[in-house]
Amino acid sequence: MSNPGEPRKIDIQIKVREALGRATLARARNQREQALKLLQEAIGLDDADPEAYELKGDILLDLKRGEEAMACFKRARELHPDRPALEDKIARAALQRAARQRTIEMSQAILEGRVKPTSKKSPSYAALLSLLIPGLGQIYNGEMMKGLALILAFVFLFALAVLAVLREMAASPFGGMGYGQPTTSGAVMSALSSGSTVLVTILLAAVWIYAIAEAALYAGRTMTSDDTGLV
Repeated sequence: MSNPGEPRKIDIQIKVREALGRATLARARNQREQALKLLQEAIGLDDADPEAYELKGDILLDLKRGEEAMACFKRARELHPDRPALEDKIARAALQRAARQRTIEMSQAILEGRVKPTSKKSPSYAALLSLLIPGLGQIYNGEMMKGLALILAFVFLFALAVLAVLREMAASPFGGMGYGQPTTSGAVMSALSSGSTVLVTILLAAVWIYAIAEAALYAGRTMTSDDTGLV
């Protein structure tokens, strides 16, 4: 004798499969809200179908609704504990939920005036400014104190380099800077190649290179990060 409930169960399974198929098609067409409605219908017909929960979680993840997606993936794992892919999806949903929470916290901090959003800066423009004058790129990036410190360091080292050259030229056997003593190319070369001049020049170049690289890297971080927390 056949079970009268079997035909109804088969009909439900057919309807669930149809809803899943239509939801998958809607997702492929970027009709995600429509897909969610179809999946909710499928779950209403059979709340023990792991595929429906997993697909719903996938779509919610697409929509950056991490907390809801995680709940769907966890339910799918309860119904189908042997599916390892669900662990990865749960982890992704957890990361998305954490990012969303940071968004809320950052937005609240900005509204309360505790944090100011950082505008995006051009790495190439920042590097160019520091190439012209070390520290200008930092000022462009909003690092006022660091920029001024680099400018002062550059001016100080440049002055030291000039003084070192003049001192070495004055003491050069090729012709000094004294009254009536013409400056020769030998005196200039000797001064430029002296130990003190080379040391100061190396420090000057190091400050210059650091200013260029740091300005570009800092500006690059503003281009790749979302300081307003809008995820």
